[in-house]
Amino acid sequence: MWIKIYYLFSYTVFFYTIAAMLWLLYLAIQSIRAQNRLKINLPDDDTIRYILKASPITPAVSIIAPAYNEEKTIIENVHSLLQVYYPDFEVIIVNDESTDKTLELLIEEFDLVEVPFTNSMRVPSKPITSVMRSQNEQYKNLVIVNKEHGGRKADGTNAGINVCTNPYFVSTDVDCIIEPMALYRMMWLVVNSHDPMMGVGASMFILNGCKVEDGTVTKPGISLSPIPLFQQLEYMRSFLIGKLGWSPINALPNISGGFGLFNTEVVVKSGGYDSLSMAEDVDMLLRMVTYMKNSGQKFRLAQVPQVCCWTEGPETLHMLYRQRVRWARGLCEVVSHHIKLFFNINYGPTGGVILPYIWLFEFIAPILEASGFVFMIWLILIGAVNWSSALLIFGMIYIFSVSLSFVVLVFDYATNAVKWRHRFISYLKLILAGLLEPFIYHPIITTFSLIGYWNFLTQRTAEWKTIRRTGFGKRKKEKDNSETTEDK
Repeated sequence: MWIKIYYLFSYTVFFYTIAAMLWLLYLAIQSIRAQNRLKINLPDDDTIRYILKASPITPAVSIIAPAYNEEKTIIENVHSLLQVYYPDFEVIIVNDESTDKTLELLIEEFDLVEVPFTNSMRVPSKPITSVMRSQNEQYKNLVIVNKEHGGRKADGTNAGINVCTNPYFVSTDVDCIIEPMALYRMMWLVVNSHDPMMGVGASMFILNGCKVEDGTVTKPGISLSPIPLFQQLEYMRSFLIGKLGWSPINALPNISGGFGLFNTEVVVKSGGYDSLSMAEDVDMLLRMVTYMKNSGQKFRLAQVPQVCCWTEGPETLHMLYRQRVRWARGLCEVVSHHIKLFFNINYGPTGGVILPYIWLFEFIAPILEASGFVFMIWLILIGAVNWSSALLIFGMIYIFSVSLSFVVLVFDYATNAVKWRHRFISYLKLILAGLLEPFIYHPIITTFSLIGYWNFLTQRTAEWKTIRRTGFGKRKKEKDNSETTEDK
């Protein structure tokens, strides 16, 4: 009997692994094809900037960034957000009733005064108490929204949407660094789309290890710290192969909550962000797709391959634990709340392809891996292991995992997506991470995912705990703003 169970489980794992490999191979091929098409259709940054800046129909954009108790870095962060290049944009900082000196510092630095506002609750959020603008012409595109404490980023973003009057907005974190050309790159896809653009994602990379001056990444680098190093490789696979690979079929698994461009009207009609969700970015995108499909409207989703945003990754195992347990719980919420979309071709590639993929190869994977590990330990104890078969399966998984990491590094090198500082050393670090990841990082992530699943099943009270960050340094006292103000 046990021999039958052993062979049944072994064949299940074998064919599951083959299926996962084929899917990832498909995504890798699609991502290369997408990059090649974008090379043809996407001009260089200077050309994009010249055309969109001169065009009278270039849409205005709002950058919405919630903030809570950010007194240590808020001034540098806001200056960084104000430095992006774009002819018509505003930065909306949503102060979630901070208890420290966040608001006082903003008022002093940017010469803010309270202005009248229309409290239109287009999407649910805690009440807005005041809106402030700068009396300094240099910061005329800065808006500060003060609201009652909601405790979640989603609630703060919704408050920003209620104040936003532009047709498109970018959702980001206040401590992210946006590439100066990010809005231009994303908006180029919007204005050149045959169907109305619902959302645009863009590559986000890990800030740890980069050289930052005056709120701008001047020399991208790779951290020596193990956790950010592994995360950088993980992010590269996710954005350069995963999301870019899905974009040709007009489907994305999500548009990252850290940085993504959205059609304001569609978000409003979809109900805004769910402030109770642990995966508000995935949930929002699925509700947008549901709304557009149910109302019979055409839409387009796109992904920009270039790095448009840098985010600070967790440096410690404890911070990584917080992040991944939350993500895993959010994945459970997505599966349970949007079950009607899974395998439902009425919702296009999102329902017929993306969500089945998420269920089979992201949701089920940690459960199957943990079951396989326990089963293997038991077989070792009773002396029933077929070592040749076990080593063959493990070797196959390991070689494919490493190969996929190498493919994304070659992809990054060939496209010169990021001009890494000490390029040879940077790639050497990433190669080392790819070789060690299956033994070190991946088991840790699998364990944290299972804890998140357990918290969801046991209905443990969900807490949105912040990820402690170290910040990206102080702003220089003097700055030549000629390039930045040129586009404002």
